[in-house]
Amino acid sequence: MAYQLSIEVFGKGDEPSARSHWGFMIHQPPGTTGDLLHVRLIDLDRLWYEFESRSSTNIVDMAALGLCRLAVLSPPQRRRAMEVIRSEPPPRDGARKCQDWVFTTLISLEVDELVPAGTSQFWKGMVGRPAMEVKGSIGDAWTDLV
Repeated sequence: MAYQLSIEVFGKGDEPSARSHWGFMIHQPPGTTGDLLHVRLIDLDRLWYEFESRSSTNIVDMAALGLCRLAVLSPPQRRRAMEVIRSEPPPRDGARKCQDWVFTTLISLEVDELVPAGTSQFWKGMVGRPAMEVKGSIGDAWTDLV
């Protein structure tokens, strides 16, 4: 039984003030539901986020453009990945956003060898880029959801 760890990309992110939302999705292909682990904005003025986990969430969502495959995990690796993701503090510094949180979390996942070496560095370069540019950079690891 294998699980796919991905970054799910929501929204086009065509403007610097309206970046795409990123979150982690863990699911079993070809299934259409999984666990969405992300941070959601709770205070726009202070730019504060809180962690949110949604179990059995539909992968195909009105705002979801695509899924970027990061790794295939065994059940014990899935549990560890969820622990690592849940333990990453949400942004509350008035500067970092959800994409920055995903990048920071990827460093921890990389340290635990749950994603390939270099994953965090690649995604650091994707922060702030439009979804279609991310798609073009991902290649065959991208799955269209619309």
